Amino acid sequence: MRFDAIPWRPCVWMLMSILLLLSTACSPKIQGWSQESYRSSGFSNDALNQERLALLPVIVLERPLEKAKAPEGRVLSAPYSPQSPPGDGREEAPLNAYDAYRVCLGEILLSKIQSRRPNLRLVPSNDALKRLNDEGLTSAYRKFNRDFPKVGFDSALLKSFGKALNCRYLFVTQAVVTEAKADASLSIIWTFGRQSVLRSVRISGQIWDAVSGQQVWEGSGVGYNRLTAYEGLPLIEEMANQAVDKLLDTIMP
Repeated sequence: MRFDAIPWRPCVWMLMSILLLLSTACSPKIQGWSQESYRSSGFSNDALNQERLALLPVIVLERPLEKAKAPEGRVLSAPYSPQSPPGDGREEAPLNAYDAYRVCLGEILLSKIQSRRPNLRLVPSNDALKRLNDEGLTSAYRKFNRDFPKVGFDSALLKSFGKALNCRYLFVTQAVVTEAKADASLSIIWTFGRQSVLRSVRISGQIWDAVSGQQVWEGSGVGYNRLTAYEGLPLIEEMANQAVDKLLDTIMP
């Protein structure tokens, strides 16, 4: 066979196309799911529409994480990113990512509730905090924010919050954010020789009746992405949007 008879040019173009495809990050696909785990027999969407609903700030759960050790003078980097240069030995105050997640999730939650139920008598989380501070409940709220994930609502505290906010229903949300970083909780899966990373935002919500002192509803939503080597990193906001949408699908369809 003559080598000059082989159609080299189409093969070269095909090879270049494959290399270009592999070198370009694909858009990550965000998936999600939702679940309603509890609804009181006396609670309905009509009841929610007739009463005032107060949003409390999202509680971002901090879980103890095992951190990998970095080489001397270096900070561990996220996957697919270069290593940081050696430090000068001075310690810097760590950024509180949980506060950033709280603000981000709170804004998304408020925006989506307002778009789904524009006529709902809603007290945003910022207004709720201001009212609680004005009523001298700052310390009580701090204790609630710390203890709620472990023990739930104390009936007397719930009623005092409802009175201060002039709302019958309080919407309490908790979130867990999983990021593709060396110091975060993540799952590594090997599929056909390719490494993938699971990243997710999970948000659970509870609605409490400040008059009866009882919980009347609970549900959850998750936004997640399985990141492969040729996909771009999804923004936390993208997964948070999906998680909040899934959560609200169960209570405000």
